[in-house]
Parts: sequence; C-alpha cells; structure tokens
Amino acid sequence: MNNDREARKAQTRMQFNKAAADYDAGPGCFAHFGRRLATVANVAPGQRVLDVASGRGAVLFPSAESVGPTGEVAGIDLADEMVGATNEEAGRRGLSARVRVMDAEHLDFPDALFDRVLCGFGIMFFPDQPRALGEFRRVLKPGGRLGLSSWHVSQCSVLEAVLTDLSLSPPRQPGWITEPEELSLLLTRGGFSNVRVDADWQTFCYLDAEEYWQQARGTGMRRTLDALDATQAERARAALADRLRHHQRADGLQVAASALLAVADR
Repeated sequence: MNNDREARKAQTRMQFNKAAADYDAGPGCFAHFGRRLATVANVAPGQRVLDVASGRGAVLFPSAESVGPTGEVAGIDLADEMVGATNEEAGRRGLSARVRVMDAEHLDFPDALFDRVLCGFGIMFFPDQPRALGEFRRVLKPGGRLGLSSWHVSQCSVLEAVLTDLSLSPPRQPGWITEPEELSLLLTRGGFSNVRVDADWQTFCYLDAEEYWQQARGTGMRRTLDALDATQAERARAALADRLRHHQRADGLQVAASALLAVADR
C-alpha cells in the first residue's frame, strides 16, 4: 500500500513539473479562487500562514499581501519546478514569501506554528488525506483556522464532458471531492470544528476553443491530454469547439466554474 502511495506521489510530482511553465494559463481560474480562499479564511495582517500545494502562487501571493510586513507566509509543493517558478515570481513581486519542496503528509514544521493553513485545490492529490489533515491540524495554533478548496464544477468541465463522451477520459483518481457534504465530513472526521463549506461560482472568459484547450493543459488534466494520440486529439478538439459554441458571447467564450471553499477551526 505504501508503495502505491509513493508511486502516486511520484506521478503527481512529474505531472505538475511538466505543467509548471503554463500553469493557470488563460483567464486565471486558480488565481481567482486563490484570492477567494485567502479572503474566506480571513488571512489578516501579522499572521503566520502556511500554503500547502502552492503551485504557481494562487493562494500564496494574496496571503503574503494580506499578512503584510508584520506577518509571514511559507509555501510548500511536491513539484520542484513549481517551487522554482513560484519563488522567482515572488521575488519579482517583491514578496518575502517563499516555497519549499515538501510532502503535505509529512510537514517539516513544529507543532502549533501557524495561524492559518491553506490548501488550494490540493487535497484531491494526497494519497492519504486523513494523514495530511492531521498534519495541517498539528501545525495550526489552538484556535487557528484551516482553509481549503476543491472543485465543485472545474474550469475544465466542458472538456471533461467531451472526453467522457468520446471514451477518452481515464477514471477519476480516488479522493476527488466535488460535494460540500463530502468535504465537510472529511474535515469533521479530521478533528476540525466549526466547519463551513460554500460553493463559489465565477464565469471566466476565453478568447476561443484553443485558449480553453491550452488552459486545460496548464492544470492536472495535462497528463490526460498529452496521452492522446494525434487522431484522438483531433477528435477531442473538434468536439470541444462544437460544444463551446453554446458558450460564445460577444467578448468571447463565457464558461462558469465553481469551487468548494471550506474553512474550519482547530
């Protein structure tokens, strides 16, 4: 079982290393919901914050701005390419927040260190979710708050439907959470209290079907798309363009997505 978990982590690391360069390309879905997560978790000046599965800084950057010069934000990610790119961007933005390569299920931090632990769209990639939540709770101060997000309706939902219709979609990995009740139960079982989960909707604008396809390659879907052969990719692109016509508006393709935003107390 442990070998299976480690293999899954290795696969996740490779997957997101490949996606690092164009992660969150297009209209910036992760960035939008990252700002929302920092807001609902009430990240405030002077706090010490841990951002788990930082990616390209969707949660890290707004958190660093919110804590200000009297606070501190640390980030971790399993993919070293993500870590390098995000640290470079943090430097360009003049932010002190930095990301380290670390496993969310084995946090190298002392107990009760952080006021907030945040995790944007990461929980579904942890092979042992209870262990990760136990680590989150351990490093939170008493009375500290956890904030995490999961997809309710992902920004790639139109493409996901196309791949399913064409029998090109692999089985969804274990641990994928799309319903508020499921996420609430997971956090309650993890020992957290005052759990609240809300679905947060936003419409994103894409120039065309090509931009929609490329933004999907800048997500966890990249592995699925890159595995398609030329004929399969052509069929998928054609079907996607056809389905996206229903989303065409004067300023581009308008596609809605929804995130589950959860907050809970230690």
